[in-house]
Amino acid sequence: MMADQWILSGWVALVFWVLGQIWLCQIVIYPLFAKVGEAEYVAYHRFYSRRIPLPVILPGFASFLAPIPLALWGPPVPAWMSAANIAAGAVGLAVTVLLAIPRHNRLERTGCDASVIAELVRFNWPRTLSITAQAGITLGMLSQASG
Repeated sequence: MMADQWILSGWVALVFWVLGQIWLCQIVIYPLFAKVGEAEYVAYHRFYSRRIPLPVILPGFASFLAPIPLALWGPPVPAWMSAANIAAGAVGLAVTVLLAIPRHNRLERTGCDASVIAELVRFNWPRTLSITAQAGITLGMLSQASG
């Protein structure tokens, strides 16, 4: 297998891992934040935060940034695919840094806050949809690379 195919294979594994993670967060984990009692909330969120770096945070940030080396060293695909993949990664990165992280920090600092949890769920939709777009683009890349 050539290097560009290895790069694409690694991207496929990464983006579909993150796709499963983001939909689980969107429809299960973030809504569950509102079900935790106020007395237990800070401890719960700290527990959550300590356990997500390896399975969620690292792959998530990698999926935001990996489209750049994929565009440079991956298999030849139409330029719009690479541009759309990079743009979707930028959306995910912006939502994470500007919207999600500050709300997680606030929840961990001040405890259960229904309005902050609702914002977290609502503001996560663009990230969920951008990662979903990346996965769709990846299917197109696979088709191009194998055709």
